[in-house]
Amino acid sequence: MFFIKKIAIYVVLGLLLSACGDSHPSAVADCFDLNRLEGRWEFMDNKTYQIEEWDIVENKQLRGTGFVLEGKDTTFIEFLSIKEENGKLTYFARPSDILSKEVVPFVLEAEGKDKLVFSNNNNDFPKKIVYQLQSDSLMQVYIEGPRDGKTSRIVFDFVKQKTI
Repeated sequence: MFFIKKIAIYVVLGLLLSACGDSHPSAVADCFDLNRLEGRWEFMDNKTYQIEEWDIVENKQLRGTGFVLEGKDTTFIEFLSIKEENGKLTYFARPSDILSKEVVPFVLEAEGKDKLVFSNNNNDFPKKIVYQLQSDSLMQVYIEGPRDGKTSRIVFDFVKQKTI
């Protein structure tokens, strides 16, 4: 009897620990609330001003646009989305480059209450995209991958803008 109770406890613990993991991708909303990404996020350093705007669409999906501004010029636009595909939460990025209509998928690798980690080992750079919410108004995003023979990480500290 003791042995059966012990097995039952391990099964329950295993289910609880895996509820937010890769084996149950539809449970992601229970662990990371995608609604927290909705809105306009801004990052500025001494070279660029970057914006990510995210909107909720049906069935816990997000659609976004990323902009990079240098001075008054828009130097980069990217169309983004986060949605479930083939049973996995996936981040899609499509640069606005007229010559390429390629959409690059990054599949959910890990997540927690405040963090999403997406990866695509077939992409040249980045191979990993991480969203880490530090509060409802602060978010660190980084992209990571190989450059010049070593791993390079580019960090963006976004601030959520208040809506009027």
